[in-house]
Amino acid sequence: MSKLVSRVAAVAALALAATPIIGLTAAHAEEPTARIAVGDLKLSNPADARQFAKRVEAAARKACDAYGNRAMANRACVADFKADVRDALSEQQMAELRTANRAGARITLASN
Repeated sequence: MSKLVSRVAAVAALALAATPIIGLTAAHAEEPTARIAVGDLKLSNPADARQFAKRVEAAARKACDAYGNRAMANRACVADFKADVRDALSEQQMAELRTANRAGARITLASN
């Protein structure tokens, strides 16, 4: 019985020790929000699709500025940002971007 009590006490001590770490990671878990206007664009139009891509790129650069000159971290941040944008687009918007690409827009929401 004393071994069981010792094990429970050890687990409880470890849990208490981990609590501040969990709190710190939760405090830093909030990510900045970026808004990219698309209401004024017709994404199936190649020119508008390119304008949208420019807006995404500018928002990604602004959001990832915190990485400064650390090139790999910055590129990873931009790639993640673009993936988040891609995930946020509706099926219709993605279909319109594919139409624009077929018409020659040559844009991508993948990292460069």
